[in-house]
Amino acid sequence: MKKTLLLLSLILLTNQLFSQETIKFKKGFIGISLGTSIYVGSEYRVVNDVVNTPSYGNSTDSFRPALAIRPGTFGLNLNLIDAGYDIWKGIGLNLRWQGGAYVISKYNENLIVNYGGIMVGPMYSIYLNEELTIDLKSRFGRSYFGSSHEVDYGYGNGKFKNEFNYYNLSVDAGISLRYNFAKKWTIISNLEYQYFYSGMKESLDRINVSTGIGFRF
Repeated sequence: MKKTLLLLSLILLTNQLFSQETIKFKKGFIGISLGTSIYVGSEYRVVNDVVNTPSYGNSTDSFRPALAIRPGTFGLNLNLIDAGYDIWKGIGLNLRWQGGAYVISKYNENLIVNYGGIMVGPMYSIYLNEELTIDLKSRFGRSYFGSSHEVDYGYGNGKFKNEFNYYNLSVDAGISLRYNFAKKWTIISNLEYQYFYSGMKESLDRINVSTGIGFRF
């Protein structure tokens, strides 16, 4: 009887230690996160001016500046894939597939600015304890920047729409905090600065803040 109890105790202890080690040494995660994007680039317009009150054939038409996205504008940021893996002693790689948009409407105008891309880069993880991890990240990739400006003059005067699309290199850097609330699950909180090379005089930079959930493996 004593031998049986001793054997059961050893089995339970071994299982407990194995579970703790499993939690402690999980190196990878993949998840999804959602948050806000704060535009910090240059003021950007698709077109410079729009007719204030259209009256075709009349030289007295007045114009006003078209809608613009300005520094401090808030938008949506969605990370469809938010992943990372510790390869060796905290040094690893991270991957991000993301998209986002800013929407501005005023008077008879609508301005939509959107972005997206796939980026990958190095990551350094600092394990504070079994529950908390800080990730220092940077990423490089090819990204998309698009804009659409529409004016609806109504009363039979029609709609006018202008669109532009850019594909170019982008880079970002930031920090993430992961809270491992379960054996296989973690809460991810991200803060990043992102630079998009537009090839134009305007800079199209942004700060992304997001929170999500990830699966640990």
